[in-house]
Amino acid sequence: MLTRTRRGWRRLHAWSRMVTARPITGWEKAGLALLVLLPIVFNAILLASEVTIPVPSLNDDAYHYLFLQRASEALANGESVLDFWLPQLETGFPQFVYYQHLPTLVAIGLDRVTLGEMDLLTSMNLIRYLLLVLLPLTVFVSMRWMRFPLPAAAIGAAVSSLLATNTSYGFDYQSYLWRGFGMYTQLWAMHLGFLTVAAGYRALRFGKGTWVAALLLGLFALTHLLYAYMVGIALVVIFAWGINRRNALQRFVRMGIIGSFALVISAYMWVPLMTSAAGYLNFSPYLQPEKWDSYGAQTVLGWLVGGQVFDDLRLPVLTALFFIGFVVAIISRLKPAVMAGLLVVVFLLFYFGRPTFGSLVDLLPLHDGLLLHRFVGGVHLAAILLMGVGGAAIWYLIVGTGRPVRVAAGVGVLVLLLLPVFNERTTFYEQNTAWQQRSLRTLGGDADAQAILAAIRDLPRGSGRVYMGLPATFGGDMRFEDLSFANLLNFYAIEALPPPGGAGSLSGDFIWDFNDQVAADFDLWNVGWMVAPTSYAPAPFLTPVLETAKYTLYRAPSSGYGMFGRQIARDAHATQRTLWDTNLAWERGASSENGEFIRHDYPAKTIGEGSLSVPGCEGGGTIPFQSFQAGLLRFVAECQNDTTFIIKTTWHPNWEVTVDGQVVQDFMVSPSYIGVPFPAGRHAITATYKPTPAKQPLAILGLAAVAVLLVLRGRLDRWADRLAAALGRGLGRVWRRSRRTPKDVATTGG
Repeated sequence: MLTRTRRGWRRLHAWSRMVTARPITGWEKAGLALLVLLPIVFNAILLASEVTIPVPSLNDDAYHYLFLQRASEALANGESVLDFWLPQLETGFPQFVYYQHLPTLVAIGLDRVTLGEMDLLTSMNLIRYLLLVLLPLTVFVSMRWMRFPLPAAAIGAAVSSLLATNTSYGFDYQSYLWRGFGMYTQLWAMHLGFLTVAAGYRALRFGKGTWVAALLLGLFALTHLLYAYMVGIALVVIFAWGINRRNALQRFVRMGIIGSFALVISAYMWVPLMTSAAGYLNFSPYLQPEKWDSYGAQTVLGWLVGGQVFDDLRLPVLTALFFIGFVVAIISRLKPAVMAGLLVVVFLLFYFGRPTFGSLVDLLPLHDGLLLHRFVGGVHLAAILLMGVGGAAIWYLIVGTGRPVRVAAGVGVLVLLLLPVFNERTTFYEQNTAWQQRSLRTLGGDADAQAILAAIRDLPRGSGRVYMGLPATFGGDMRFEDLSFANLLNFYAIEALPPPGGAGSLSGDFIWDFNDQVAADFDLWNVGWMVAPTSYAPAPFLTPVLETAKYTLYRAPSSGYGMFGRQIARDAHATQRTLWDTNLAWERGASSENGEFIRHDYPAKTIGEGSLSVPGCEGGGTIPFQSFQAGLLRFVAECQNDTTFIIKTTWHPNWEVTVDGQVVQDFMVSPSYIGVPFPAGRHAITATYKPTPAKQPLAILGLAAVAVLLVLRGRLDRWADRLAAALGRGLGRVWRRSRRTPKDVATTGG
């Protein structure tokens, strides 16, 4: 029995090796090209609404559009486009210090190249549309770089854009569409993920295109940090798989070149993030625990076998192709297929997360910032490669020697197998279009909403933030089908107090506790305006400014972006969590309503020099002048005694504050605002956001590294081989000398 099993296994292996090595006929190439073209045309038609319907976004794309608007404004104003202040995000935040932004810069470049003929929204949507439509081509090129057989590359490309998952934030197009999550930078990362893994595979296994791998990995880090982390893991796996004495030095040298250039190219992003700016990105405790920890092996494997990872709510066609491909990879031992199978296993282990591995996760580099549930994207990347292998096995069985009739049968069978997939995707995409249309129609037909929006957009900058409720209050009642009023705040770049979730501001989480019946909350958060349903009973201190049948715009009491405060305590926080806990207790207590603040030394283990308490301004003081621009706030204030001046925007070490033209040491006060020591008298205060000093020189260094790679190109492979050979000779001499005995030395005179 065992002998027969071994014999059958050998036959399967021999067959699989034979068919993967068989030449591909012209008819087969035509049939496979048709399979690649089919999803491209399908997506081009059914996803046209993503660029033709100019409806405001209801997901993360609204934030990405806000980033695009502010970056374009910064460029036009002569500010640094790599590091600027975004006042619209919660209580303000320097998003580009912490968030990958190369895709945003590309959209700005497209706008500038077209001389403004294509507006920013159209530029971003067109890029999104092209990336959605052309993914099959990216996958095909990547798989051919890795030397997958042509049928495997074509079928992997054909299925790559058709995944359907249980809202897992992976490569399912729900991650990117209007009705989905709007993950613009991940859409870029999906393409770069395939290309970078393929380029790294070529460089490490075949010694070709090292410069391409280095360039792609460097650009990847500027596109999506988490996915670059995943691809870095994939490159380590590729590096280690199949390493031996003959190729070890070549791989070490190439890996060193790829990593070094990638680090230099992306240095302006990661160096400030890992050093001076590290502690000021909020890791919200309100985020669902499973996003940090993931779901555990039992749940993930249950989803995998049950089809939810690739085929949620439809026949598990892609799941079947994946498992077939996994088995074929084992049987055939086709090197790129085996590598893909190994990557699937590795990424599944990461996807299992803390429920399976517990504190072992803390051994991972940068583990504090890893959203482990997002490793499903790594699973999807590797699994698509195996789906191509599984589909190729079916192709070879049907097509045989590649005669035209058999080729037509192969194409027909694969299209028939994918028919349930296309049917489900058709319904999904048509719903996306219908929901876009109904929301745009409802918003455009709501004259009351248009009047309120026009009034808000005409408000003078700096007159106070706009509040439109929270989901748990009246904010959830102001909707235009799928859109809410709050969705429009970021889309129209309105300085607002929106529901948190779009940034990493240290004070953002406390917006959830804003109470529209308490006047002190309006002053604390500088909410100068509120929009509510006309039927809503407002607090008596709110003054109607514009009233329509559906909505009313109110003027709210606020002292503006500046106020005097009483420092009641000073503490030190070594961790962000203790700072968060202290601010939450303060915000929910009476002190926040009484103009009493806590000064925070953060990050610090001990309290620094200075007063533990500072009196408020006796008599209230006055602020006769204040002006507001993004990243620049000016005040003239007067108080008869020494006190603390509070600027109601998020504290960050990049702020520089002057009093009467002299730089003073500002500090953080609850809820992570800017505190300024204010001497008795009348003084001019200016707060200016200064870009991280290291960013510009590091960016220039990165551009120089890109230029070097473009100049060297193929020569880099030859130099890597020569360096590896020289290292080999040097290590050989060291080894031989270390093996020589005293007798050998005496004999040779050495």
